[in-house]
Amino acid sequence: MAPPRIEFEPDVFSKSGLTLLVEGTAQSHVDVDDPAHLFFEYVRRIGHVLDTVRGPGEPIRALHLGGGALTLPRYVAATRSGSSQVVVEHDAELVETVLDRLPLPAGAEIEVHVADARSALGQLTAEAPFDAVVVDLYTRLDAPAFVDQPSFMGGCLELAAADGLVVVNVADAPGLTRLRAQTRALAQADPDAELLVAGDPSVLSGVEEGNAILVAAHGGIPDRVAARLAAGGPFPVEVLTGHRLDAALWGAS
Repeated sequence: MAPPRIEFEPDVFSKSGLTLLVEGTAQSHVDVDDPAHLFFEYVRRIGHVLDTVRGPGEPIRALHLGGGALTLPRYVAATRSGSSQVVVEHDAELVETVLDRLPLPAGAEIEVHVADARSALGQLTAEAPFDAVVVDLYTRLDAPAFVDQPSFMGGCLELAAADGLVVVNVADAPGLTRLRAQTRALAQADPDAELLVAGDPSVLSGVEEGNAILVAAHGGIPDRVAARLAAGGPFPVEVLTGHRLDAALWGAS
């Protein structure tokens, strides 16, 4: 008998952790008792970036393209009370199942829209600018083709505040094909945008499969972002910017 399309699996590492499985693939993890606890490595790194958007505890406006179990919206609500957040998730059944099993925290200002992320960009202009735009769009291990397009990445940048950050989860195979494509899309959308990549050194070298996070900003990425990523791990971690990022992706020196 086939497993349910959407299910929750108790976490063997904590008493209150649940892993969301979609078609048998782990998509998200939520610690019910401690939503500030981020389990997956790449999610923790995105959390570190969100930690730097404003001063500690200050509310932010955040847009999440891709919902999963709403792990990061819960994290922001727990660490930055008063934040205003919008989530776009295309899977209506997933949204209904997640909210039924794991309701959003009382008092949190989190709007959840069932929509295609690419189509939703233009509709979100009225709600912009956002301090952070998080892009985490996957069906199982596959990202939609449009995340490699400059028009989509440019739309994400346009929704970010002048000093805001766009943060992209890139799940890649050896060789960094996806990371190169999505980095190129951001660079083509805004040649003046500053870029940063963080992840396990074995992933960023192209040897191992795994997740990297890609950060982009209109007016430069504050030094505190790289410092937080380097200090916060998970370890080992490598943070690439400027010439080092060019060398890793394109072999430039």
